[in-house]
Amino acid sequence: MGSACQNCHQNSQGESEIQLKPAQKVPSKQTIVRNTDSVPLNQEDEELVKNASVITKFHKIQMKNQGYYEGEWLNGMRHGQGIYTWSDNTVYTGQFQNDQMHGKGQIIHPNGDVYEGEWANDLANGFGIFKQSNQSTYTGQWKDDLQHGDGIEEWPQQIKYEMNRVNMQKEKNMEEGKQFLKMVVDMMENLLIIRLVEMENFIGQWKDNQMNGKGEMFWPDGKHYVGEYENDKKHGQGQFTWENGKVYIGGWNQGKQHGKGYIIEDGIKRECIFENGRLVNNN
Repeated sequence: MGSACQNCHQNSQGESEIQLKPAQKVPSKQTIVRNTDSVPLNQEDEELVKNASVITKFHKIQMKNQGYYEGEWLNGMRHGQGIYTWSDNTVYTGQFQNDQMHGKGQIIHPNGDVYEGEWANDLANGFGIFKQSNQSTYTGQWKDDLQHGDGIEEWPQQIKYEMNRVNMQKEKNMEEGKQFLKMVVDMMENLLIIRLVEMENFIGQWKDNQMNGKGEMFWPDGKHYVGEYENDKKHGQGQFTWENGKVYIGGWNQGKQHGKGYIIEDGIKRECIFENGRLVNNN
């Protein structure tokens, strides 16, 4: 999945963004797809598949790129249902057309990334779900391996809490007939780190792997934005709600409040003007 999502925090001037969306990857193997993917290593196998004048399923065949294909062929091309395994153990299971991944299929990468959905010309095209090993998930429309159209994306957000834990152990030992009390106190300080993994998600429109158009973002701490986006940033008109219930309704420019708007807090609505995230007038 493409590039960058933003988180927000509240300050006296407005609401600014922090990049959180992880760097994305593409579902397909377009960087290493080669013509040798479809050429059998063995000459006899090459002649066999070339003579397939109707869709015919053959045994598992090793390719010149050291990959393997097991499935249907037509006129020397992978065509129909099949399973392709690359030398790095990436596996595609699904439909082929004229030697390309085309139709419905699933690809599993060695690092755990999985894309399942529609394909055209060896690339993700149409509807599909891409789950990355970093727990990011995109469900929606694709165009040439890029998120494009309507879709929902969720990102993992690590929230770390740290606190000191003090363990005290007291041991008392009183010997009968003696005039003193022996007390041993062992004290240890341990750092306890609790990691909570929560999800933030975006529901809306995409263009070339970026949030573009109308969308809605939810944060695990309760913040919420609904409105317009451009190139992964809030841009245009939108409404932002903080976790404490404070609301801003108005203009945005490249992720920052900009222009006329309203702030609603404690039931009171006030007109305001922002310039690039800085509050310049608050009536």
